[in-house]
Formats: sequence, C-alpha cells, structure tokens
Amino acid sequence: MKKLLCACLPLFCAAPLSAADVNISVVTPYRLARSIADVPGDVQVVTARELRETPGDTLNEKLASLVPGAVSNRASGIYSYTSVVSLRGLPASDQGRTLVLLDGVPVNTGATGSVNWNRLAAEDIERVEVFQGPVSSLYGPDGAAGVINIITKKAAPGYRAGLSYGTYNTLGARAGAGARIKGLTLSADGAYLSSDGYNTVPSAYRTAAQYNSDSYVREKNASVKASLDLKEAGALDAQYSRDEGLYGEGTRILTAEGAHRGFGTDAARLSWHGDDGSLAWQTQAYYQLENYTRLNEFYSGPNYARVDTAVARQDAGWQAALSKPLWGLTATFGADLRDGLADGTDHNRAVGATPAYDDRDRGRVTQFAPYAQADTRLFSGRLKLLAGLRYDNAVYSDGYFYNPSNPSYGPANGDQRDRYWDKFSPKLAASWRYSDSAEQYVSWGRGFRAPSLEDMCLTLLRKNGILTIANPALKPETVDTAETGFRLEPADGLYADPAAYYTVGRDFIYNTRIGPSEAQMKNVGKVEIYGAELPVRYYSGPFSLSASYTLSRSEVTDDPGNSALQGKTLTYAPRRTASASAGLKTALAEFTLSWLYKSKQYTQDDNSEWTRGYHVVSAAASRAFARGLKTRLAVDNIFDNRRLDGYVVAPAGSKTVPDLAPGRTVTVSVEAEF
Repeated sequence: MKKLLCACLPLFCAAPLSAADVNISVVTPYRLARSIADVPGDVQVVTARELRETPGDTLNEKLASLVPGAVSNRASGIYSYTSVVSLRGLPASDQGRTLVLLDGVPVNTGATGSVNWNRLAAEDIERVEVFQGPVSSLYGPDGAAGVINIITKKAAPGYRAGLSYGTYNTLGARAGAGARIKGLTLSADGAYLSSDGYNTVPSAYRTAAQYNSDSYVREKNASVKASLDLKEAGALDAQYSRDEGLYGEGTRILTAEGAHRGFGTDAARLSWHGDDGSLAWQTQAYYQLENYTRLNEFYSGPNYARVDTAVARQDAGWQAALSKPLWGLTATFGADLRDGLADGTDHNRAVGATPAYDDRDRGRVTQFAPYAQADTRLFSGRLKLLAGLRYDNAVYSDGYFYNPSNPSYGPANGDQRDRYWDKFSPKLAASWRYSDSAEQYVSWGRGFRAPSLEDMCLTLLRKNGILTIANPALKPETVDTAETGFRLEPADGLYADPAAYYTVGRDFIYNTRIGPSEAQMKNVGKVEIYGAELPVRYYSGPFSLSASYTLSRSEVTDDPGNSALQGKTLTYAPRRTASASAGLKTALAEFTLSWLYKSKQYTQDDNSEWTRGYHVVSAAASRAFARGLKTRLAVDNIFDNRRLDGYVVAPAGSKTVPDLAPGRTVTVSVEAEF
C-alpha cells in the first residue's frame, strides 16, 4: 500500500503558484509592489488557499512542503517551542540566516535571530512571498539565505469563526469580526489552542524522575487591525497583537505544570504607504517584546534542583523606502533603524550544600543602514538589470555577564566592552528572456550577519545536556552567493524553475563543541555550500501537480582555530530533500496528498552524531458549502513514522536527548465566514 500511494503522488498536485503565472504583484524583492516580471531572481508565492489545503500543523511545516529547498528542523509539531526554516543549503539549526518578515517587519529577534513560528497562524495569512538568495543589500542582517515575507489579511468587515479537534485531545478555536465606516476598516480576532500532547522522548531515555510525562501546549492570541484610506495620500495601517504560549517539556516532579517554557509576545506596527503613479513609498515603525520564561526542574544526584529563567527580548525599529523613475531607471532608496535588547536572569534554587544564586546576562545591538537599488529593462524588456548596495553599521553595547557558580563558564564576570561593526552588502543581477517560455537569471550578492546577542552574553544549559557558553569575541560573518536559474514553460500548464547556487561563508558563526559537554558559537574561517533545485509544476483543469528535488552539499573548508573541522559537513544541513503535493478538485470535495523526504543530517560539528532520513505522507479533504461554511479532514503522517530529530547514532553515553515526532494525527475542522 505504501509503495502504491507513493507511486500515485505525481498524479494530482497542488503547488505554490508562481506570481508570473497569475500576473500578481510582489513586494519582497523591491520592498514596494512590483510585477514579478521585473524580478531577475527566484521568487515563490504561496497563497492562502495552498496553505489551507497543505497538510501540516504549523506554518513552518507547510512551507517546508511547498517551497523548493526549504528545510524545517521541527520534529514534534505544535509541541516544539522552537523551530527553524532555512533556505539554499544553509543549516536549519539557526534561523538567523533566513530573514522572516511579517508584513515587511522583521520577526527574527535581535537576541537570538530566532522566530516563534507558533504565533504565526496560517489562518491569518493572505500569502507568503519567498525570495531565495542573499537579500542583505535590501534587508541587511539575517538575509544571507533569503527572506520569507508573511503578508497577513487586511482588516475586513464581516464575521468569521472556526473550530478544530484532533489527536491528543487537541482543540483549536478562532473567531473574528470587522466593520467598515467610510474610509476606516476595523477588525479584531482571537484564537485558542490546547493539547494534552504526548511524551516526546523515546522510552529508552526516560526515567522515573526525568521525561516522565506528556509534553503539552496552551496558546492564546488576540489581535486588532485598522486601515484608513487616505485616497491620493495613500493609506494608514495599524496592528497590535498579543500572543501567549506555554509548552510542557515532559518532566513533572514537584510543580503542577512541570518543566515548561513560556512565551508572551506583544507586537505593534504602524505603516503609511501609497503610490501616485510617479512615486511609491512606504514607511513604518514597529515594536516587539517577547517575555520568555522557563521552569526547569530535575534531580541533580539525589537532590531536587530547579532553575527559573526570565528573559526580555525587545526589538523596535523604523524603516522607509521610496521608488520612482529616474534617468531611465527605477530607483529605490531607503533606510532602516533597529534596536535589539536581551536581558535575562536565571534563578538557581539551593541544591544540597550549594546555596541559591542568580545568573545575569544582558546586551544591546543598535543598527542603522541606508540602501539604494536601481533596475531597468532593455531590448524591449528581454534584458533586466539590477544593482543594489546597502551599508550596515551595528553597535553592541550594555553587555553584561555574571555567573558566580563557575567563572570559567564564559567571559569574565562584569561589564563587557562595546563593539562596533560595519559592512557593505552589494548585489548584482540580470536576466535574459530567450522566448515567451524561457528566461534565465544570474545574480551575485553578499550577506552580512552580526552576532546574536545571546551568543555573546548568555551561557545556558540546553535540553540535550550541552552547556552553551557565551562568546563576546564573536565577529560578524559574510556570505557570498552566486546563482543562476531558469523560468521555463515547455508546454501549456507545465512549469519548471531549475536553479543552482554556490555560497562561500567567511567568519561563519557556528556552534562548535569545545569539550565533552560544552559548546560555543565561534567564527569558522570558511565554509562552502553548493547545490541545485528542480521544482516542476503542472496545471490542467481540476488537476494540478508539483514535485521538487533539492541536492545540496555544505562543508567547512578552512578553520585555522580547529583543523579537525575541515572537510566536515555542516550540522542540520541535509544533502537531499524532496517533496510533492497533489490535489484533485471535484464537485464533492477537494482532495490533497503530499509527500516530504529529508535525508540524513549531522547533529554534531565533528559529524560523530546524526539523524536518520525519513519520509512523511499526509492527506486532506475539504468541502465548501453555501454561505461561507467549509469543513476539512486532515491525516498527517499516514504511515505513523515516529521519526526522531536529534536522534544520535553515536557511541554509548551521549547526553543528546532526541525529540520524537507525534506520529499519525487526525484533525477535523469547520470554519464559517458571513
């Protein structure tokens, strides 16, 4: 049965649409709305319908199935408190190289570069634009691999509600309402998710006191939006959201909730944008505060031990861009200002003869960057040229480190010295249209990434038992990427977009083991990554299909500080990924079938430990009724593949604790709009 189902995958598929196919505009490659026909590069557009019909519990899982070359390292679905989506062969252990935007505003925190994917609900999304390749010339740090721009639905009148129930007693509910008063549109939405969960640790790793209960999840979300039409003067958009999430870690000893992590995020955005035909503009200010907490309870020898962690991760900024025709070019100018702050405390309870004590870590990075980009079309539009340049400067200040238990675990206790970095990020791109059905693009760009705050000032004990030690001496990394690709339409309804890339990273920021149970983020001298992607799509009436295969190789090619790493493959960078999704629309219902494959990937820098490759097959069926009523049945991981991310094939005695996938899950949902 399994072989038959996999063989049938190419028959009926639903795939991310190319914006060129449906002649829509995209904003990500230019920061302002332009036709994709102007873009000499790789842009994918995933619509709200595709997100809704694609199997997967979370947005990052859906994107890993829909976007060629996208890799997500999340094994335990909604029960994971952290996850990463990576592009173009860069490691899926660090979100800081793939920039994630929400309506053009950075979601990556300055503290870690991470993204809380749990608060990005697919139901609130209008579309997702994925621009692969370095985008630092426009967006600065975090954009070395590309950018994922999540564009949410605008404030809209009417009422909407949804309810879902599934495996592990997982209950979800959503409701919203909106109204329009002349040129002002207002809306408010709320959501709730609760699940009893399951034990995410294999039985061989459990003890009576550790990993002895199910992980669980509790999430709440509320948001308000407003949009004011200023006619010729453009429009004003405002948005505020509050997200709360609590995630159990599978250990209960003395406290009712057990070991857990919590996230409380407040986010606000105010934007003014418009286009009068001769000038397009956008300016917006934003603020994000993530209050992260963790209660970690465990036994240290015969004694009960507990650590209470509280970290405030604050990001605020302003950005502006304008575009106009100038000397036969379309010129775009802009500037970004961003300030990131991390301030954390660990309260260690008394254990045996060791008295209680507090660790303290703090740091701030302030960044300012002007940028300019120009593009033009020649030879009746057959040739497209683009050039961009951005200047980033960043200041690390207010650094502080204090760990009284063992001063050797990191830098010297006390204030850290201020640091200053600056980088130019250029980009050149061109494309040539051979015919109406064949176009090729080439580009080269440089990505720049400043060190994350917590890598410089935070020492912490991770769930896998590895102590990650702060490194205030980190330098920024640069990543140069050359790529070429094609947009092909060899037959009506058939599209192919093959691409190849070569990347060189210098002073690459990399998690490096420095002892049996200690690791530290360090600058590796040089890494090389090269790969190719082959996505194919076909549409014919009610049938559609897509398939994608990606081959990538990444390795450390030079590290003067640790020659043992030379020639080693980067961690969490699978060599092969493949996906296919299939759909058939009938008068009865709409059916979707998907398949995802990820090959073996290393989990340690010396390649001594790795996770096995796996396949996942999922399916869904949905039906729309009159008056905006829709129902859906989804079965994820049909063959109950209890894969492990973090599973080690290594000598006995390893401290790594694997995460077990939830296996087969079934979800029934109903939603209505009126």
